[in-house]
Amino acid sequence: MFKPEDFELPLEKQLRLRVIDKEVDDCDDREQLKENLKSCAYTLMRYQHILAQITKRQLEDELKMFDIIGVIQDSDSNAS
Repeated sequence: MFKPEDFELPLEKQLRLRVIDKEVDDCDDREQLKENLKSCAYTLMRYQHILAQITKRQLEDELKMFDIIGVIQDSDSNAS
């Protein structure tokens, strides 16, 4: 389903990560870091859930299409 290049971040995302890394490295406020970590974990979980739901729906749709193609092929072979 995924290609290896799907996991490679584009340059603009890599740059954004470097900026975030610098901001985290320069931050001395422990409470702020804790809140940001919690927020990041929450966002990651939501994205993982959304991706799982999208993947599930896509697979279900493809299986339905496979069933439809199978029914058409069966009716074509029975007509012969």
